[in-house]
Amino acid sequence: MDSRENIAIYIDGSNFYFSTKKAFDCKIDIEKFCKKLVGEDNLVKINYYISPVVQSSDPKIYAEQQSFFYKLTKIDKLKIIFGRLEKHKKDGKFFYIEKATDINLALNLVLDAFDNIYDKAFIITNDGDFSGAVFSVINRFDKKIVYVAIGNKKSISHHLKKVASQTFYITRNFILDCLL
Repeated sequence: MDSRENIAIYIDGSNFYFSTKKAFDCKIDIEKFCKKLVGEDNLVKINYYISPVVQSSDPKIYAEQQSFFYKLTKIDKLKIIFGRLEKHKKDGKFFYIEKATDINLALNLVLDAFDNIYDKAFIITNDGDFSGAVFSVINRFDKKIVYVAIGNKKSISHHLKKVASQTFYITRNFILDCLL
């Protein structure tokens, strides 16, 4: 009998990017990072949640992001789930707010648990707003949810840490062989 667990990984893309940049000042190879998290278990899916940059707002960043998305499409079992950026104006200045990525991640975490897609899931974010979905999945579907914490005590989510089955801290040593 195979004792390996089925693993799903849910990555809050923007949060992951800025957390690793702030904590380690580096870019991470997503494929190597996920494989290292999973170890000998059975990876069933990776969902990467992100909102694409609007081309007209910054053509250079748009092109870099499109190149990054292309690389992500080459990773086995990875699916990109797009949110959107909404343009807002305050005090005469324009800015963008990411929409739909968080709800898409929370919804997929719950629906995949309901469909018994995974035994254990890794949620990679420092956003405590996911704590309700994590708590519900653990208690309603008897799944293990591992909060992957990136950063220092001030930047990690104490709400996620409190409700998750386990917290796994990403250290500089962990990511050394996951660098781009």
